[in-house]
Amino acid sequence: MSTGTTVDTTSEQELTIPNEGLSSSLNPIPEQRSVGSLERYVVASYEAPAQLDGDLTFEHGFLPRRLHTTALTGAHAVWEDVAAGLPDLAFSPRAQAVLSDLPLLPAGPEDLPDHQVKWASTLLGMIAHSYWRFGLERLHLPRNSNISAELPDSIKVPWTQVCQRMGRTGPCLTLEDWVFNNFTFIDKGHPSPDGDYRVEDAVIESIRPVVPAYGNETERVFTSSFVDIHAASASAVKQVCQAQRAIELGGPDGHADVAAALLRIAECARGATRAFRKISPRHNSKTFCDPVDWAKTLVTWTVPPPGYPAGPSGSASPLVHLMDAVIGRTEYDSDQGRFGKMLRGSQLPRRLEQFFDLICAADFRGYVLSLRDAGGTRFDETQEAFNELVDAFAGPHGFLGVHKGKVVDYLGVGTVVGRNQSTAHDQTYIADSSWTAMADRLHISIGERDVRRV
Repeated sequence: MSTGTTVDTTSEQELTIPNEGLSSSLNPIPEQRSVGSLERYVVASYEAPAQLDGDLTFEHGFLPRRLHTTALTGAHAVWEDVAAGLPDLAFSPRAQAVLSDLPLLPAGPEDLPDHQVKWASTLLGMIAHSYWRFGLERLHLPRNSNISAELPDSIKVPWTQVCQRMGRTGPCLTLEDWVFNNFTFIDKGHPSPDGDYRVEDAVIESIRPVVPAYGNETERVFTSSFVDIHAASASAVKQVCQAQRAIELGGPDGHADVAAALLRIAECARGATRAFRKISPRHNSKTFCDPVDWAKTLVTWTVPPPGYPAGPSGSASPLVHLMDAVIGRTEYDSDQGRFGKMLRGSQLPRRLEQFFDLICAADFRGYVLSLRDAGGTRFDETQEAFNELVDAFAGPHGFLGVHKGKVVDYLGVGTVVGRNQSTAHDQTYIADSSWTAMADRLHISIGERDVRRV
């Protein structure tokens, strides 16, 4: 396979970025253990068919290499028209009638081109959730069990088809659909006509959903925060590859290269934390996200009715699963731990799930522990770097610590105003346990990571 430019890095070992235009399919081999298996897996993702779920690149991490810029064509353009009108239907008594009036259009390979599948999944997933949740009668029902799982065939049939073409087991609105495949820049001059953009420019202040559900500032800030978090930590993909290669090649300075890569991953976690902190319940903030509006509309809208997989959730963020893999998390006994592990099967793209399995197999923590018997600076440097990474991710002021603080800010207000069910748990009712109990659950889950310190 031909390669293009090398990734700029302070490590002695260089990673390569493939040229565009390659067409062979992604064929991951999780049991592969030869030098650079993580790097080769990422390189293979550049060649994967366009319709496969998830993105994985050195330049953009888990964000798409190119943003959506082209509308659906032919008869399928009706999905574009209906999705564009969702904000006007949010509180309309006619919402279900309008959404069920769609024509039944097939979405198989002979009907919908591969390059349009991801965008079709976004449109249909948002239309489906709007059918379930829009209208005053459905907006504030006290339990998900009160929401009918009925969907018109004109929505359910093509939604099922496009999700299956992406490698999913069935219809489900994921974080990929709702956020990653559905953002663009406020400035119409960015991105380029082909969708090219600089990942460092993808910050809350500069981006918006292409197709919003409600079209308000709360939705814009909250959904954009997921992009900002993953843009700030995009280089973590490159760094885990650097760390694995340094371990495998060894050499007298191998431990120093590993330590340097771990410290750069820690900085990715800190960058994600800074982005996360932007979500603010303060009216005078430039990134104000109204907790009442958030609780009564957007995060209720993301919850599907019984019988469908969990909807988009922060626990499905690729960054969280990458960090868990790097620190070698093994405990998933808490409520949040079991929930996060369950989401791997429904919310995480298979491509990313297998990448995280490869990271687990690299066993960075095991490498650090292997240096303990020798002692000296080799162990001290790598131990310090590894523990700094754990702290940046799971420490009191790290990414997960900030998340626990946001729970108090937002779930507390949400409970007071009547939102009594969490975003994605089927049976977790906030009003039954209070938002402080929810924060305690998160604290226990954080402890399952903190024990990974060396």
